[in-house]
Amino acid sequence: MRTILAILFQFCLVYGITAQNTVMVLHVAGQVQYLPHYGAKPVNIAPGDELELKGKIRCKGSGSARLVYEGTPITVTGTKMRDVEEIVKTAVKSSEMSFTGRFFNFLNESLKEGVTDEKLKKHHRRYMNKSSGGIKGFATPEATIKALLTTTGKLPQANVVFKWRKVPGTGPYLFVVQDARQKTVAQLLLRDTLVVLDLDHLALNLDEEYTWSVTRGEKDRSAQIPFEICPASIVDQQTDLSHEKTYQSASEAEKQLMLAYRLEEERFFYAAQKTYQDLFQQNPDNVVFRRMYATFLARLDMLPEAETLISGKQK
Repeated sequence: MRTILAILFQFCLVYGITAQNTVMVLHVAGQVQYLPHYGAKPVNIAPGDELELKGKIRCKGSGSARLVYEGTPITVTGTKMRDVEEIVKTAVKSSEMSFTGRFFNFLNESLKEGVTDEKLKKHHRRYMNKSSGGIKGFATPEATIKALLTTTGKLPQANVVFKWRKVPGTGPYLFVVQDARQKTVAQLLLRDTLVVLDLDHLALNLDEEYTWSVTRGEKDRSAQIPFEICPASIVDQQTDLSHEKTYQSASEAEKQLMLAYRLEEERFFYAAQKTYQDLFQQNPDNVVFRRMYATFLARLDMLPEAETLISGKQK
């Protein structure tokens, strides 16, 4: 748990701390003290604290701290009082922009932009061009029904919940799955704004792209949302992190956070959403998990749900 907080708040540090003058505390084990300036009284640090580089830091006994600075994770141990700036410089020089670097930069950005509703909106606007850019007609006025994008990308051979936004009016929704030749594979008339399909039982080819869409009456319709079926063995192969040193030394919670990011990188959005959600539900008071889940939802055009997580107000 402490490692996971470290990673999460690391993200916050890289993107959420003041430019290059502060470092973010991700996790603390035991007691760790910080002196903001000479002559100041030592204060115990906690996850989420921002420490100015000009200060000094030391651990009490076997205590340790996990910090993050501009995408670089930093572990602090030892009872000797040391300059924060020197610790940061040493860590930055040895950092690598591999998966670990990408992950912490991404974490930092998400933590910084998941602080307020306004920042979430900016995050949402920036990422929507990336998330929906390959979906024809998604952002056009003709798409009056907004499909939720957790069911685009690569989906599991299992029960999958397809969802969309409610629109005014009466009558059922027509949910349709089509293949690349626009041949209908499945269709259902529904009163609700969701449907659960067991994709393992549908006659879907693993090497083919499909689309799902929803219409209501003559004028209301969604864009055609592309997806493909991906067996669990392929998911495991494409998201395997066992060779990453940072992953090997991470806590179980931190590993799940890394996995969620990797799933999102590989466009396993449905699996990524469940991973983010499980982490948050298991740790509802964890600020890092809350922000990470909120920014993920914002990137997939689920801004009302994201804002509810941050502000606590139902949108």
